[in-house]
Amino acid sequence: MVSLGMLPTTSQALHLQGVWKSDNFFVFLAKFGFQKTDLRDLEHTQGIIYGQVFSNSKNPISAVDQHSSNPMLTLVLVDSEYFMEYYGNRTSHDLNRCSRMFDKIDTIAFDYKCRPKGLEDFLRKVPCSENQMCVDEDDPKDVIDGFQFTYRIRDLERPRFWYLSLAACHRNSGQNSQNKSMQCKWWQSPKDIEIAYDIWLVNGHPSMKHINPFEHQFSFELHDVAEIYLIALLLYCILLGTWLRAYNKLIKHPVTKLLTLTIVLEMVGILLNCIHVIKFAFDGVGVNWLSVVGNGTDVLAECLFMLLVLVIAKGWAITNMYLEGKWVIFSIWGLYTVLNAVLFVWNLTEIDIISNTGEWHTGPGYLTLVFRLTIMLWFLYELRWTFLNDPQSKRLLFFQHFGAGILVWFVYLPVLVMVSLQISALWRYKTILSISFAANFLSAVCIVHLLWPSHSVLYLIKQDELIGAYEMEVTGFLEDPENSLASEEILEEERFEKHSKKQDSSSLLKSLSKNNGQAPSEDKELLLD
Repeated sequence: MVSLGMLPTTSQALHLQGVWKSDNFFVFLAKFGFQKTDLRDLEHTQGIIYGQVFSNSKNPISAVDQHSSNPMLTLVLVDSEYFMEYYGNRTSHDLNRCSRMFDKIDTIAFDYKCRPKGLEDFLRKVPCSENQMCVDEDDPKDVIDGFQFTYRIRDLERPRFWYLSLAACHRNSGQNSQNKSMQCKWWQSPKDIEIAYDIWLVNGHPSMKHINPFEHQFSFELHDVAEIYLIALLLYCILLGTWLRAYNKLIKHPVTKLLTLTIVLEMVGILLNCIHVIKFAFDGVGVNWLSVVGNGTDVLAECLFMLLVLVIAKGWAITNMYLEGKWVIFSIWGLYTVLNAVLFVWNLTEIDIISNTGEWHTGPGYLTLVFRLTIMLWFLYELRWTFLNDPQSKRLLFFQHFGAGILVWFVYLPVLVMVSLQISALWRYKTILSISFAANFLSAVCIVHLLWPSHSVLYLIKQDELIGAYEMEVTGFLEDPENSLASEEILEEERFEKHSKKQDSSSLLKSLSKNNGQAPSEDKELLLD
């Protein structure tokens, strides 16, 4: 029930479609994690980027260098080692910014005219001619059928992030150029070029996507996320079904109502994210707005759970029906809710898509964690005060178990966030997500266990009184009435009353027989009764 259900900001879709104009100079397309390549299973484990980039201009000739007949724009795929310098120089506003951007890339990138000894296939000249392969594709066998270009990423060392972008730069590689010193230099392209692109980024060959659909379309840091959501959804369905069955036996208590609402909202949030990732597995796009709504629902569920924890610590509806210090509780809870909302919006709008920074490793994230720990200290103080002022032993036992379980829930997130700084970004998100789901689910199970009918009848109150013996029997606390002490007393009283009635009836009959041997009509009715 923490807003960790948010998918990390790699790209909005791994099936990329759009239009770009060169007057914007640079567009970042995607950050994608490719898995480690296994030479024994090359087709299934290599990363592949394939697609089409074609002119969308009214005058297609404007997209071609008149000296070299080469396209005027460049599609760039590099890893983080080469990307940061390339990306950092994009903001320069002089004529040499293209040269500075590609200075480091040129030390290793292949170009069949200018860098024939280059080792890496990083660059593609675009747009490609209609219904033809891009000019840099020299072997048709390496291109996925029906597409214009294909990148094949084979990393034998480890999984790695790769960055795909378009730049309004072109290399003057024409052999007919009169000034030989100008050959193979990078220049900024004209601003009137418009292109359309349709690009797929996948792990494994497209023909093998059916082998593992929950990994093929997903960046490496999102591998196993679909399974995590599905398992979480199954567990919450079981928990909600079990709780609703018990809830129907309980008196509709304000605490149990709030718990029910929290579990329902959490399950709805997980369900919406499940729909998104399942659709994403098939089309590489998903339903992004469903993911956003699902994450927002998770945030709301987490905030309501915090409110539930605070009011229980104050003893509301347990020691008395009056909530003392309402303005303090709702002020603390309101501020916590606002901080979570700010963090949620920050994650959607402000986190740099290029960086590996998570939502919790930001200013709003750290502020929220510090405030969470502050609330924990206040929670312990209020719980201790409630504990010391309630002599009822069953309630004291409840507060002990409640405090121990919720204290772990308060502490786990700050500890997890600090530890995650030492975890690679390729594994960080799914690690935080799985541990958070486990901690939140167990905290909900803990509260459900404490509020189970067979336990809660001893300390939950209705109005200003404890739940009565009859209500305890209805909830199932007195499962075997003949063996429980309370039921034995009730049965004993019923036997005594029946015995007394029999004695009264026999005495009445004796007195009537002495009088005339008959009883008046109303006495007969009395005897019948």
